[in-house]
Amino acid sequence: MIQLFLKTALRNLKRSPLNTTINILGLALGFTVALISTLWVLKQFSYDKHYSNYQHIYQVMMTGTFNDEKSTDRSTPIPLVKTIATDFKNEMPEAALITTTESNTIKVGDKKLNANGFYAMGRFAELFSFKSLQGASSTPTAPYTIIVSESLAQRLFENADVIGKILQLNGKEQYTIQGVYKDIPENNTFYGLDYVLPFVDYLAKDQDIADSWSSCFFSTFVKVDNPASIPALENKLTNIINKKLTDIKPEILLHPMSKWHLYDSFKNGKNVGGQIQYVWMFGWISIFIMLLASINFINLSTARSLKRGKEIGVLKSVGVNRRQLIAGFLVESTMAVCCAFLMAVLMATLLLPWINTITHTTLHIPFADFRFYGFSLLGIIVIGILSGMYPALFLSGFNPILALKGKITSRKGGSQTRKAMVIVQFAISIFLMISTYLVIQQLHYAKKRPIGYKSSNLVNITSSNPTIVNNFAILRKKLIEQRLIQDAALSSNFVNRLSLTGGGFNWQGNDSKDGAIMGIFTVDDNFAKTVQWNFIQGRNFSKDFKTDSTAVILNEAAAQFMGVTDLNSKQLSKRGINYTIIGIIKNTLSESPFKSITPTAYFLKFLPKNKITLQFNDGQDLKQDLKAIATAFNRIDPDFTFDYAFTDQEYAKEFQQMEMIKSLTSLFTGLAILISCLGLYALVSFLTEQREKEIGIRKVLGASEVGLWRLLSTEYVWLTGISFMLASPLAYLLMESWLEDYVYRISITWTVFAITGLTALLITLLTVSYQAIKATLANPVKTLRSE
Repeated sequence: MIQLFLKTALRNLKRSPLNTTINILGLALGFTVALISTLWVLKQFSYDKHYSNYQHIYQVMMTGTFNDEKSTDRSTPIPLVKTIATDFKNEMPEAALITTTESNTIKVGDKKLNANGFYAMGRFAELFSFKSLQGASSTPTAPYTIIVSESLAQRLFENADVIGKILQLNGKEQYTIQGVYKDIPENNTFYGLDYVLPFVDYLAKDQDIADSWSSCFFSTFVKVDNPASIPALENKLTNIINKKLTDIKPEILLHPMSKWHLYDSFKNGKNVGGQIQYVWMFGWISIFIMLLASINFINLSTARSLKRGKEIGVLKSVGVNRRQLIAGFLVESTMAVCCAFLMAVLMATLLLPWINTITHTTLHIPFADFRFYGFSLLGIIVIGILSGMYPALFLSGFNPILALKGKITSRKGGSQTRKAMVIVQFAISIFLMISTYLVIQQLHYAKKRPIGYKSSNLVNITSSNPTIVNNFAILRKKLIEQRLIQDAALSSNFVNRLSLTGGGFNWQGNDSKDGAIMGIFTVDDNFAKTVQWNFIQGRNFSKDFKTDSTAVILNEAAAQFMGVTDLNSKQLSKRGINYTIIGIIKNTLSESPFKSITPTAYFLKFLPKNKITLQFNDGQDLKQDLKAIATAFNRIDPDFTFDYAFTDQEYAKEFQQMEMIKSLTSLFTGLAILISCLGLYALVSFLTEQREKEIGIRKVLGASEVGLWRLLSTEYVWLTGISFMLASPLAYLLMESWLEDYVYRISITWTVFAITGLTALLITLLTVSYQAIKATLANPVKTLRSE
């Protein structure tokens, strides 16, 4: 019987090639979206789960009140982790602290490269389950010892035993390798970590910072054995730090590792989601598109059922019961689903390289995993049964006598069901169109935001070695004389990256006891000209004014925050030093382009300056000139690794996530529209075929081609209109909620709905018109000949 079902199913699939092709292609497109989305979603949920302490690791975060607004940050001071290690040993048996990850020059013999690493205090490597490959990969504690990753050891020493080998850091410090750890996987918070240094070496550079509660520059991690104790621990730590940092009223938050990747956004001290919103977004999109594909299958199968009436009548008359008929139809639908899935695997395989590029991750179909085949088979069977059940029940219920007489007609209820399915299809497609349009608008709006400096022809260079910084004036002069650059400057960070924020700022009219929080930037007197600041008032720093060592330049946000309208009206004070305001510049975008501008103060002397910005002339041969500049750097410091990045390219990275959303939603929306159009085309083709004689009679009686086209198209225009009315309010509510996460954002206007509505109407008319025009131009003599 099963063999008969398979033969019959195969014969029926071959009998109507257009219907079969559209059915399978629609399902394949749906499966492709579902497969890609599932791979991406599973990758997001897999982050950090390989750690043995996954359920017990927490990051210590601090929420401070800045200018009457709460802001949550991952930075904490050293004394806090010391307090945890001594006073909370029972509740938190492990506590570790790390510095910010930095790229440094590492040299071994003639080999020289840049690598990413940080200093660590406590049992960091043990807490995060570093797997040792050579030596002891425990957190280094002895001065000038280091543990390195497998890939860094390979790049430096190839396949040799590296324990006890010496490497040079930043051209001066000699470190002995005590261990090699296995490379950290991609789906990990510390992916790309090349080395770990002992914290004792960091403290040797700045002993005072060890006891400074206000130096919140470090990340702290703890192990908590009893998650139920988290609220009590947060309160205890909050009480401790509140006595030390009274100006920002800090609150401690213990953020579990399970939420680091997907729940990384905070608002007013509370977690408000993060990446998880995009996981749910693409999950729901894949479900909707699979629903579209299934609707197509059901719609076309039930519509074509009228042509299979005699077949069903013959089968019933020879003794085939309804259960067997249902089984046969389900086998047919499952075969179609199986073919669609195989086609989807091929399409997904071809699309994944592009998907990996826009998502900046590595996705692959797990052909070596038996679970993939198990879940795939289960999915094929379930979707095959669900999508084939309704047409199977509908077809198997035909009266055999009426079927053999050819008197099976479309029931009113069946016609209404098909219309409802078309409405659902286009409602989903229109919803995705509106959402994608708004995503693209928001992206373009943020990209056009004024940045306050000239980003083109700027190059960023980090110099951790003081040799370059100490000889910067000489280097700058030579490069300008050789016409390799137009200008160069030193700063505490690059123009597109805010250095840090700090409290304790006061001025006339500021009643805050502990001072206000502001952004802090240190620059030299060449910085303004190099990045081409736009001055609203005042002047730049100058060597001609010795008093500029206690001068400050404000951005617009800071001037507004302080109420500065006249440069002589107020002074800014910090740590008992009064700074004279000598200039106000237009806001420079140094953080996310979707956030508000941080009030920022620019000083000549405040933070260390180890960032170099080069400005090139328009039309320069950058490739050749950068080689010459690298040579000039190496003349001053032969151990310096010349690693650079273009400012405009670094700024573009701020839009990576939004670009990913735009690309994926555009792809999925295009596929949704294509699936809907395929289904509508096939349905109109069949229903127009059913009305051939009616059209022929109308033409004989004098109906015009335009009138007939209008007759056949009007119904679908109304269905599209109903779909639009259903989709628009839902799209507005959901997209308005999404846009609330952005301070710098667009407003949703009526034009969005007008454009998408007209586009959906045009797509419907183009899909329907081909078959409608074809039917109206047919010769009525041929269509009426059998009568």
